[in-house]
Amino acid sequence: MDRLARKRLPVIRVGVIGHIKSGDEQSKYAKIQELADDPPSYLILTAADRGFQFDGGDWWVEDEASLRQFFAEARWDVEWQSTDEDQPGN
Repeated sequence: MDRLARKRLPVIRVGVIGHIKSGDEQSKYAKIQELADDPPSYLILTAADRGFQFDGGDWWVEDEASLRQFFAEARWDVEWQSTDEDQPGN
């Protein structure tokens, strides 16, 4: 993969809350959970609120390639929060 192709890949952070800035589900929050499969599969969670209590959805993908394809098809531009912001009480 050349440098230009790598630059176009979206940053996907597992276990971190992100705000969807554009694409499907725009303005919702997202969080990716890695499941303990071998190889790992992923659960993609969305919700209208940062606490994932309201107007949410979930999708399962079988591997990292499928996760990247999901992001590409949804045209997601996600602003990921810092890990400190994800801690309870922050």
